[in-house]
Amino acid sequence: MVGYVRLQQSPLSQVSDTVVHMYRKPVSQECRKPIKDKRFLKYWLKYKWMTDTHELAYKRKAKLRKKHRKVKAELVSDMTNLNIAVRKSRKGKEGKKGVIIFDKDYDGNLLRLQRSLIDGTYKTSEGHDCMRRCPCGKVRKLHKLPYYPDHVEQHALMQILMPYLIKALYIESGASVKGRGMIYAKRRTERWIDENKSCGRLYYCKLDFIKFYENVDQQEIYEALCDFFTDEGIRRLLHEVIFALPKGLGIGLYPIQTLTNFYMSILCRLVCRTFDVKVEIYCDDMVILGKDKKEVWKAVNFIKQYAHDVMHQELHSNIGMQIIDDSHFLDFVGYRFYFNHTLLRKRMKEKFKKKMHNLKNPMRRYQVAMSYKGWLMHCDGFNLWKMITKMNSFDDFKMPQIEDRDANGKRMFEGQRMSASYFAERTIVFLDVEFDVDSKVHKSGKSNVVSVEENGQKFKFFTNNKKLVEQLQWCSDNAKFPFLGKLRRMNQSGNPDFRIVGTKA
Repeated sequence: MVGYVRLQQSPLSQVSDTVVHMYRKPVSQECRKPIKDKRFLKYWLKYKWMTDTHELAYKRKAKLRKKHRKVKAELVSDMTNLNIAVRKSRKGKEGKKGVIIFDKDYDGNLLRLQRSLIDGTYKTSEGHDCMRRCPCGKVRKLHKLPYYPDHVEQHALMQILMPYLIKALYIESGASVKGRGMIYAKRRTERWIDENKSCGRLYYCKLDFIKFYENVDQQEIYEALCDFFTDEGIRRLLHEVIFALPKGLGIGLYPIQTLTNFYMSILCRLVCRTFDVKVEIYCDDMVILGKDKKEVWKAVNFIKQYAHDVMHQELHSNIGMQIIDDSHFLDFVGYRFYFNHTLLRKRMKEKFKKKMHNLKNPMRRYQVAMSYKGWLMHCDGFNLWKMITKMNSFDDFKMPQIEDRDANGKRMFEGQRMSASYFAERTIVFLDVEFDVDSKVHKSGKSNVVSVEENGQKFKFFTNNKKLVEQLQWCSDNAKFPFLGKLRRMNQSGNPDFRIVGTKA
């Protein structure tokens, strides 16, 4: 009787008479095997219209489950696992203050962290919030924690849990999963369209949650993970990660994306096994694909109700039915999907044209072209590549050999080396920038070199100023070099703190 769940007095008129067979072969192509893991039944039973009989039956079955009992907290606190976590957590952070302080007493800090994990006294640090502009242009609020002990502990925890969580993820989920990504999601979408384009027309709806991470119900996602992992030590560590903030999940924390993927997998599997639709998801962006318009609307209404009742989330109201055929496309993960071909998203195409048109530096043109080459090679984008680069193949665009490079392939700019203070409050031309160059200027061994020009003479200076590097990174990403600007001293006490102002691209 547990295998069959009947919705009693459902608020959804579209699915009021639906009988959900949790162990039958699904209609969709998402998974051809019957459900073996019965933990997802729990989230059906959260509805108030479910009968007590089913709930009691689920509890009896839950006592018999023995999955993942071998995952113990002792594995997280193992010294070998902690050393691996340290090595992974410090990638790209060798020169950071937290890493340097940690290395001064490496063994002692690691022993103290191990002792706190064994004793159960580990607590997540308070951390702080910061605003950061993402590559897509959005400004997001990130929650940052100190390197020690939080970064090391989170990497040690995920090092143990990741193999089990990846196996439990929805097959179409490609965000922040090793071996997947946008190209993986693109190929899965193309496969489904190719298999069903014989219908003549396909339908889809794009769904987007309102501030998903900020409004995640912490208790719900914690219960979902506790239902998956039975060890109390693992549950305690997961509690520290999930409840790090008073509300929602901290964007920027290492485990968050994987945990939310696991949480969303429950909903995606439930929809695929209930309706004859296909669910594509990337982060919190969801696309419902189907051959029948009514079936797609049923799935959309069900998701809205499920998100409100169980997940305590709301969806954007701009939900509309759209079609896919020879002349209408699906815009998803940076591509436009038609029946017989796939093109690059229009916004990305225009950005590629603008960058290549404005750039004059041959090396910078090569770098930008190579960054878009990967996108174009995975779709029908050769004509666009040929039109912009004037090349007859993807391999014809070669690296220009006009600049001296060091052993690591970094450019060595011409001109006399000066300090940044030399150019303070002076109008100069910013020519280019090279990041993470081997240098003795900074104790980390890495620095950023800026090529400038003044009165027709070329100079260069090194900087590791965080705000200044962010400005230079933005100028590099948006093809602003070369430009005219002024290096203004922001700290009047004499300490090196500069910003670029009055720029003219």
